[in-house]
Amino acid sequence: MEVTLNINNVHFGAYLEDISMYIDKNKITSIAGSNNSGKTTLLKIIGRVFDTNASIIFNGKSIYDYKLTDYTKLVSIIIPTEITFLENTLEEELIIEADEYNEDTKSKIDYLISGLKIKRLLTKRVNQLSTKELILSQIALSLVNDKKLLLIDNLDYYFNDDELKKINKFLKEYIKDFSLTVIYTTTHLDQTLLSDYLYIIDKGKVLLKGEPITVLQNDNIINKAGLEIPFMIDLSVKLRDYDLINKIILDKERLIEEIWK
Repeated sequence: MEVTLNINNVHFGAYLEDISMYIDKNKITSIAGSNNSGKTTLLKIIGRVFDTNASIIFNGKSIYDYKLTDYTKLVSIIIPTEITFLENTLEEELIIEADEYNEDTKSKIDYLISGLKIKRLLTKRVNQLSTKELILSQIALSLVNDKKLLLIDNLDYYFNDDELKKINKFLKEYIKDFSLTVIYTTTHLDQTLLSDYLYIIDKGKVLLKGEPITVLQNDNIINKAGLEIPFMIDLSVKLRDYDLINKIILDKERLIEEIWK
């Protein structure tokens, strides 16, 4: 895999202590932790909202070697509680956000509107949108100019499981059609099963890392971090321990079939 982001020994006050991560290009990575674990602070450091002296390499270059205006053309950070817009319609905001408005831009806007299912929002003024609608709008605004790194904080606070699956499906399709690396933060471990790689952090440190289905079998460490194992993972692990199944199964019907073989 090609690493797009290399985070080395990040310290930040009482929030982060010696955090190191490798984020693969064109993949979705989840960073999970309980409240106050440091995950939002880490996103803000990557997004250059907060500055540190740490070594953070993006596409082979320190993030601090980019001019901030150039960096924000490549990297977008979405903190739902901090989204602000001018008093325009979403359609106007998308046109303003585009470097130049031409047929390619119009095609890209149509792609985003269709994929995120936000056509109904186009003529609404952004100050009239709900938080969910603001987040979807911000994703579209982030991607209209081909950003290469998208950072999204705590989607699970605002969307249910089905909605999260739809957003994740769109982002995976977008990654296939364009080039994009995505980092989610979450407190909801079910959401991490939608990602390609998972880091679990607690008290500013990385506790676990790897493919989600493997990481989520470490119930003792995860429970101590104040997180809840997804039900199907927890059930599969218990049934496997009793030799009733020999692998982790996430689908309920398949699990029942396996038990009754």
